[in-house]
Amino acid sequence: MKNIDKFKGCLIGGAVGDALGYPIEFVKLAKSEKITKYENKGIISDDTQMSLFTANGLLWGETRFSMRGIAPDVSDCIYLAYMDWYKTQKRNNNEIKVSWLASIPELNVNRAPGNTCLNALGSNKKGTIENPINDSKGCGSIMRVAPIGLFFEPQIKSLHEIGKYGAEAGAITHGHPLGIIPCYVLTIIINNLAYTNKTIEEATDEAIEMLKINFDIFDKKNRDYFTALINKAIKLAHNKFISDKKAIAELGEGWVAEEALAIALYSTIKYSNNFEKAIICSINHNGDSDSTGAIAGNIIGTYLGYNKIPSYYIENLELKDIILEIAEDLYKGCPISEYSNDKDEYWQSKYLYLKRDLSKK
Repeated sequence: MKNIDKFKGCLIGGAVGDALGYPIEFVKLAKSEKITKYENKGIISDDTQMSLFTANGLLWGETRFSMRGIAPDVSDCIYLAYMDWYKTQKRNNNEIKVSWLASIPELNVNRAPGNTCLNALGSNKKGTIENPINDSKGCGSIMRVAPIGLFFEPQIKSLHEIGKYGAEAGAITHGHPLGIIPCYVLTIIINNLAYTNKTIEEATDEAIEMLKINFDIFDKKNRDYFTALINKAIKLAHNKFISDKKAIAELGEGWVAEEALAIALYSTIKYSNNFEKAIICSINHNGDSDSTGAIAGNIIGTYLGYNKIPSYYIENLELKDIILEIAEDLYKGCPISEYSNDKDEYWQSKYLYLKRDLSKK
């Protein structure tokens, strides 16, 4: 049931939520009016930047394996892509390893990158689940993993394997269990929504069940705390007598990964049939609005699909053509192999030679 509309909806939806929340990310005072539209243009933050580089790393690894027969493992491919992103933030992208995206001028700008991500990548050490790089559970781990849920087909990889790829990606820069567990769960939710007709709540329930059954690497205390918070978000979403502002305040501010996911799930379950209402709910609080908006956009965008996203959000969205191109590449996967007579020169220009050569398109 692979559906291009869901792939495009996931990445564009995430970028829309990011762009709506970015201008108010550090606004602490309650807004007198809800933010519902861009002021002029939808400018993306580091959340969307890193999501795109996640996808680039996955596609580079797949292409390398298909055409050369060898590639690093999944988490190493993603790590190399994050290092490329790091170089764009430091204006030092002369030694790009895997990412054609690094040549896009709009991605060579600082959009409030998280210090945890910068410090972890700047150490030139790759964090892992078994060997954490720090004790951070910031939402910088989870706001970038949605492409992993799109990329792997459940007919080929188990849900647990897919979720663990998400967890490993989060662990590259964030070492606390509560910075990693939400990545596992969100990756499974996105995969469920992309490849089945499950509702957001059904997809979440299955992801939580997978966490209970398979993912025993973390202590019970952290898993139980996380599960209770997600169940609370679902319960609040069904409570017709509580305001969104009060409900979200009960869940947190979204600066840490488990709270960011809880806020996104509250918003998308409550307004599961309306992209705009879900996104508006997810960003209008006194916390990390761009990250909660990005995660909510990934979820509701996958669930409803690209065609259900209002055109006024898409038309003025920064880099929308690049985002759509990445979504389409994730959908179709590498179209060539070392044994194939079909030479897709445009694909090769991006994922082998790391340049977007439009003359090859």
